[in-house]
Amino acid sequence: MGNSTENKRVILVTGGSQNIGLAIANGFKADGAAVVIADLNPPEDTAFDFYKTNVSAEDSVNSLMAYMDKTYGRLDGLINNAGICIEVPIKDMSVEEWDRVMAVNVRSVFLMTKLAFPLMSNGLSKHPAIVNISSIEGLGANPLHGVYGASKGAVASFTHNTALEYGPYGIRCNAIAPGWINTPFNEQLLAQYPDRAKVDEEIKNLHPIGRLGLPEDIANTAVYLASEKAGFITGQEIIVAGGRMAKLPLPSL
Repeated sequence: MGNSTENKRVILVTGGSQNIGLAIANGFKADGAAVVIADLNPPEDTAFDFYKTNVSAEDSVNSLMAYMDKTYGRLDGLINNAGICIEVPIKDMSVEEWDRVMAVNVRSVFLMTKLAFPLMSNGLSKHPAIVNISSIEGLGANPLHGVYGASKGAVASFTHNTALEYGPYGIRCNAIAPGWINTPFNEQLLAQYPDRAKVDEEIKNLHPIGRLGLPEDIANTAVYLASEKAGFITGQEIIVAGGRMAKLPLPSL
């Protein structure tokens, strides 16, 4: 481990090359951490340490952890962010589609959590913590997102178990459940509607806070949950959704 990083926290972010993952990586970087991004494609910012990883494949994650051990010798924060979503009715969904989403969204969290354990429990880590990115769709449903919602519910449940089993080793584990976050993926979804201004207004009205979420809203929460300031918080799913889940729907009057 080089002198340039030995006094910094070492943070690993899966799916960190774009969208919410990139915002999280930037948030930890701004906080002074040494950030490693594990993804299939590198981020545009070459300042990040990037390791090409298929997070749903055991051999690939093993290779990543060997690199982390050789390069840094420890892991202080693991952010399980990688995830995909498909929009398919349950009655039309193939087994292959179900398995693919579950592999990327759930198996990856299991593999990363299991194989990162030696690097987080070797006595060298600085207040080690795991933050999993779940979703409000694990708490409620959107149409056509049956497998995505199921996968995110699984992530939340796995978070609780990880907190229980890893707690005796000094490792905390929490989840963040984002609401509607303004990412390129959601931008594509909204762009298909002809009256975009009306759609934007309706989406905003779902949120008592009066705006859509930003990737930085999730990043700020992740940095806090992984920090020593959150040292007495574990086994929780923190909803970051602008109050959307607190608002009961009303008919147009």
